Amino acid sequence: MRKVLVALTAFLVSFQASVPFLAQDKLNVVLISGSNEYISNISLTRYKEYLETNQDARVTLLKAGGPLNKSDEYSELSGVEALDGADVVLTFLRRTTVSGDTLEKIKKYMNSGRGVVALRTSSHGLQNWLEFDKEVLGGNYSGHYGGSPERRGIDAQGNRYPIGQPQGPTQDDRIVQGQESHPILAGITDFRSRYSLYKTSPVAADAQVLMTGQIPNQKTEPLVWTRDYKGGRAVYIGLGGLQDWENSTFRRLVTNALFWAGKRSAPEKMLPVPPQRPKPKGTARLLMRSRKESGAGSNAWQEISLKKDWKIAETAIVICDMWDKHWCDGATKRCEQLAVQMNPVLRSAREKGIQIVHAPSSTLFFYQDWPQRRRMQLAPDVPKPESKDVKEPPLPIDDSDGGCDTDNASYSAWTRQSPHIEIGPFDGVTDNGDEVYNFFKAQGIKNMIIMGVHTNMCVLGRSFGIRQMTKWGIQCVLVRDLTDAMYDPKDPPKVPHEQGVELVVQHIEKYWCPSMLSKDLVAGLNP
Repeated sequence: MRKVLVALTAFLVSFQASVPFLAQDKLNVVLISGSNEYISNISLTRYKEYLETNQDARVTLLKAGGPLNKSDEYSELSGVEALDGADVVLTFLRRTTVSGDTLEKIKKYMNSGRGVVALRTSSHGLQNWLEFDKEVLGGNYSGHYGGSPERRGIDAQGNRYPIGQPQGPTQDDRIVQGQESHPILAGITDFRSRYSLYKTSPVAADAQVLMTGQIPNQKTEPLVWTRDYKGGRAVYIGLGGLQDWENSTFRRLVTNALFWAGKRSAPEKMLPVPPQRPKPKGTARLLMRSRKESGAGSNAWQEISLKKDWKIAETAIVICDMWDKHWCDGATKRCEQLAVQMNPVLRSAREKGIQIVHAPSSTLFFYQDWPQRRRMQLAPDVPKPESKDVKEPPLPIDDSDGGCDTDNASYSAWTRQSPHIEIGPFDGVTDNGDEVYNFFKAQGIKNMIIMGVHTNMCVLGRSFGIRQMTKWGIQCVLVRDLTDAMYDPKDPPKVPHEQGVELVVQHIEKYWCPSMLSKDLVAGLNP
């Protein structure tokens, strides 16, 4: 009996070695780029590198070219012979006018029972086969709600690059209830996108909608769905703008879709433990401003100057809610100006070894696979001290109506931190005060320099803000020229916006912590 088992085992080993399809080879992926409007060549070139580095995939990238047609899109696509060996194809095309043998080879692939993932403009990607949307994807593209992608520039080599930011309302993208267990949604949470929402309803009756999108005051639209087509799996994802690809959740969604459409299980990749910053040496001599009450209960305050020596290794900068977009147009404009001013200050601090923590609340879906996010999550939990009791009167400005000075309706417009602010390799990303405190304790950090928005709301009130960190015994200082308040001058005390901000800063100086100027921070780091 034992001899029979040995012989059978040897046979199975030999059989597996001689039949390659029993072993799961790398997924053979073909990416087709041809959306000039969304500069898909940039996105898919980066995504190809990501797949080859992080996933078990062999990737071919085809780029449309030739003369531009009347839609400012491409007319030719070479290399379609690569479709013959593909397990799955990802298309990101827009109104290309490929025709003849090239188009027939694309149709042949789509009819072959293999997988396809179509992104955004691919619903109208083939001008000579617009039926692709309904026939293969089961879609119903009929335009989009207001908005536009970044403007495009062209460099000396003829390559396009983005200028500015997407315009229009932010879309809120949510998983359909009951679909959470679908393999495409593994590790996916609800997220948001700055790009316009497509009008796609109703989709085919046999399509399975996994996610929907919505913008303020409009109906919900199907955003991500699957469909079987001639034995193959088709997936449509109505996103794909340049900034979408920086979003970890979106990139994971596309990757899950590729492996599912290719009838494979997406391999789980363990995120590596990020390295910690080298411990810096030196001391920063920081000039600060505070306020002291002349006598208890007198409500007479005098401005005082302080000089504090803080060890660089024991000091961190926290950037509060410097989002890419705010629901209030006035706040968005001021925040963008602050971000441009803030980045060189942060760069100087980073060069001196200051630990920097980015805290763009409610946007962690964007950073879930970033090492900077994982760095904060890995800090061991420590007991929090009993909070100090601090008596604080009401704020000196009225922000009860939200404080917007441009009369916009409130909604969740933010998708990430402002792209004007660089995130360095040793930085951290979080929006959780417990994580900040855990990390500070692990790193021996005792001092927190905070900048960002909004002074009267998040800078004071977040779980990582001035109130909570001060109560936990962290020494705080506010950078007063790198902050802004949510305040409408039409509301009490009816002073100019800048004066309203200053009143809140003075309130913080009285009851919570000193403030400083950014130039004094840079000077203190470079004595």
